[in-house]
Amino acid sequence: MMNIDKKLEMAYKCCKPLKVKCIKKELDTQLEGFTFRSIERQNGEWTICFEGSNESHIMLSISFNKLSIMKNTDSKAERIAIDENLLLTDRVIDKRQNGIVYLIIQKQFAPSYRFNQIVLTDLVEQRFTLTREKINSSMKNVDFDNIRLTNLLLELRMLESKVDLQRQSDFYSEFSTHMNYYLNCDGGRKIKDNIYPTRTYLNGEEVSNIFDVDGPDKLYRIFDLYNGIINPRNETDINSINLGFLSQDAFNFKELKGISEQEDSLVGTPLVNVDDTYVNYLKEFFDQKFGYKGSIGFDRNSMLLGITYQMSGPERAKREIERKLGIPYS
Repeated sequence: MMNIDKKLEMAYKCCKPLKVKCIKKELDTQLEGFTFRSIERQNGEWTICFEGSNESHIMLSISFNKLSIMKNTDSKAERIAIDENLLLTDRVIDKRQNGIVYLIIQKQFAPSYRFNQIVLTDLVEQRFTLTREKINSSMKNVDFDNIRLTNLLLELRMLESKVDLQRQSDFYSEFSTHMNYYLNCDGGRKIKDNIYPTRTYLNGEEVSNIFDVDGPDKLYRIFDLYNGIINPRNETDINSINLGFLSQDAFNFKELKGISEQEDSLVGTPLVNVDDTYVNYLKEFFDQKFGYKGSIGFDRNSMLLGITYQMSGPERAKREIERKLGIPYS
């Protein structure tokens, strides 16, 4: 009998999009913290199940030219589809106490002339906030307090095809960021169509000048900055804020522009607590990088206390002594 690793390898190899490095990385990111449970094949399609903590689970479906991920946790239901054109569509229900925030995120991957590889070239996020009352009145036979999130996700998909969901929402916002296009100039020279590294917009207003970061993964990093997320991928950008090379406005721009506050006022704050692993990562990062040892809060102003912290002269001297001796100053 074929072992599990061989079956997984065969399933992954049969899928054309998974041969693309950045698509495979998207899948790996979704599977972090989940454990393999089962795999079976029927009519040319692989179905693979993974389980996480607190009864969360993932159902992964793989065929030759596409794949889909269905992910369920306590307060979120998510469906990701990736097609043969390397377009990823991610639909997420974030359940709150008084309603939901429904996200539709589209990521387009394509070859990049500048970076000589397939990269994320376009990212668009739409956020639809719907209160409990709006959900119950807009969808027949739906009881917000009792419906399963996977069923609510299906109902929302059906509603999308019938009505303008933006008009139905109690609040709506849209963020997008795009790689620059390069145009042929005389002599074969390539010039970009923008003085900034990307074209970035919030609700139709161009904000490219705020997110002045570059590199093949810059759209990911801009999206993380917009959402107020710090991770190893964007640590250099956080350091740039500390040094004054990148605007503080870039960090958690969503909260700065009042989007988070508006959503929270309508449907309540997110139900998921911040993971202890993330808290410990931030404490170590702020301490090691900037010398900040204060408390960690997760609103924008609290996070900026750590990001913008500047060590005093004595603190720098102690840090240098510790570095040279390899022991705590105390």
